[in-house]
Formats: sequence, structure tokens, C-alpha cells
Amino acid sequence: MMFELIIAGFAILLLAVFIKNSRLGHGSLPPGPTPLPIIGHFHLLGPLIHHSFRDLCSSYGPLIYLRLGSVPCVVASTPELAKELLKTNDLTFSSRKHSLAIDHLTYSSSFAFSPYGPYWRFIKKMSTFEFLGNRALNQFLPVRRKELHQFLGVLHDKSKVCDSVNVTEELLKLSSNIISQIILSLRCSGTDNEAEGVRTLVREVTQMFGEFNVSDFFWFCRNLDFQGYRKKFEDVHRRYDALLEKIITNREIERKNKISTGGEYKARDLLDMMLDALEDKSSEVELTREHIKALVLDFITAATDTTASATEWALAELINNPKCFEWNVVDSGAVKIKGNAAHPVDMTERPGLTAPRFHELVCAPVPRPALDSLQL
Repeated sequence: MMFELIIAGFAILLLAVFIKNSRLGHGSLPPGPTPLPIIGHFHLLGPLIHHSFRDLCSSYGPLIYLRLGSVPCVVASTPELAKELLKTNDLTFSSRKHSLAIDHLTYSSSFAFSPYGPYWRFIKKMSTFEFLGNRALNQFLPVRRKELHQFLGVLHDKSKVCDSVNVTEELLKLSSNIISQIILSLRCSGTDNEAEGVRTLVREVTQMFGEFNVSDFFWFCRNLDFQGYRKKFEDVHRRYDALLEKIITNREIERKNKISTGGEYKARDLLDMMLDALEDKSSEVELTREHIKALVLDFITAATDTTASATEWALAELINNPKCFEWNVVDSGAVKIKGNAAHPVDMTERPGLTAPRFHELVCAPVPRPALDSLQL
């Protein structure tokens, strides 16, 4: 009995010391609720995490401090604070929070998650002027036109027989077909080839990026795999790497055969542009095959679901505002709609139309670690 009382008293003493230190040791940090031992503030977060942040900020202010497991974080909830942190102090928050899955699946070479530095600047310049420049966009204009006409044809055929259309599914097919042809010159939806396999694996990767992993939040669980999460992303990475390696190898053989016969090989997609950069020994940053695989993953992940979701919301707004059908421009695959005809816009025209975002595609943005101390 005495032993149990001693243990209980010792536990209460530790809890009191913990609460005192959590309040006094973070005097320079923003206000926030008192954390619990080990789990921190996890018990205050619900399935809709942005709703939880809103409720906490309404009680403790626009800038609050939370501790998620062993990871300290600060939540900013107003446009003014977001501008101060992400624009005024953009270099301090230029990186993005990594996880075990992100590091492994992206070969630790992802452009989207790379810190600000020579590699980030090099890929940014290549993306702006080479991969996604005006010349490349106009080169892929026939692809966008063909896929758009097929999409409109599906809607037309369904309407003739008064059949319902799953717009979300059709838009995903449209964006997937366009991006897979631009990157790999392969049409994925409705086929059984490497591009469909890549699309399937990329969707698995995207899903894993958003899943909760205990090991990312508790340092003492770093090398443990309670949820089988590590085994899962290692399997996906192994399959993705084998598939991309096969596609890259076949393309390299095709390029060498063309050159060996005295012909000139012209880049026809982003993969060729990346291989040109890989073979350029005078490049300011030396690329590897892992960089190419990570970039393919970046582009497909960034362009598929988000493009389809944005287009779906745009269609919903157009239906609710039919006057807009007289003239509209949609994203980089810009389309002039006059009467019943749809004509792609020449991207060199730089149409000066804007589309305010009324529907956020991501409720809670990717966390950004502070690279240096900051006083607001």
C-alpha cells in the first residue's frame, strides 16, 4: 500500500513539474492550451483538423502554440499573419515538413519538398523556361485539344441518351490522360500500360502523404512501425521505382538507336527534356536518375487531382452563373467558348483573365519548418 502511494505521489509530482515547465519554459511562444504529457495537444484535434484549428484560435488568439506529440508547432489563422510568415519571411519558411514516407518515396530529391538552395533554384528555372514554358505548352497543344474533344464527346454521347455522367471521374480521366502524355507520351486512362501503372502508384503515394503516422510525431517511435506504415510505403516505392526504371531505360534505348542511325532525336515530352538535362555535363546542378523519378512523381501528383478538382468547381460555378458561358478561360489548357465551339487559346497571348479561388482545394496547407528563429 505504501509503495503504491509513493508511486502515485511521484507521478503527480512529475505531472505538476511538466505543466509548470510547459507554461514557463515557452514564455516567448504564442499562447495555447496546456498540453498533456506525451501526446501534447493531439486530444484537441478532430477529424476535420482545420475546424479544430479554427476553434482553438477563437479561444486563444490568431497565433497559437501547439505540441503534437514531440513536435512543436505554431498555427497562424489570419491573412495578415500568413502574409507576414510566408511572404515577408518567406526564406525562413521556404522549406516544407518532411516525413518518413516523403523522404523515402521521393528519393529525398523532391522539388516540392526540397529546401531553398541551388537545386531548388535550378529546377524552378528549368520548370519555368523549359518544362512549362510557352514553347513546351504550345508543343503539347494538340494533346490538350484531342483530350478535350474526347471529354466533350463523352458528355455529348451521354446527353443524347439522357444518361447520367460522373463528372468527377471523367475530369480525373481528362487530367490524367493529358499529364501522362505530356510527361511520358503515354495515355493512361482506358489502357493497360506503364502509364496506367504509374498513375495508380502515384495515387497511392498521394494517399500515403496525407495519412497519420505515429513515428513522425513521437521521437521514441521513430524506428518502430506500429501501423505497418513503413512496410506499405516501402512496397509502393519498390514498385514505382521498378516501373519508372523500365520506362526510362526504354526511352534511353530509343534515343540511342535514333542517334546511332544518323538521325536527330527531338524531345517530345518532359521525360526527354529531363534526360537532356541529365546528359548535360555542363549543367550547374548534376541531375541523377533519382531526381528524374522524383520530378515525374512531383508533376503527376501536382497536376492530376488538383486540376480535376479546380475544373469541377469551375464548372459548378459556371452552371450557377450561365452568363459566364459567353466567354471563359480555364487554367493552362485555356479554352475559348463561343457558341457550341471550343478552341484552345494560344498561350503566348497571355490572356489577362483571373479566376478568384472561392473553393480551397487544400483546407490545411503543408506544414513549414522554421529555418531560423523569428520574432513577430
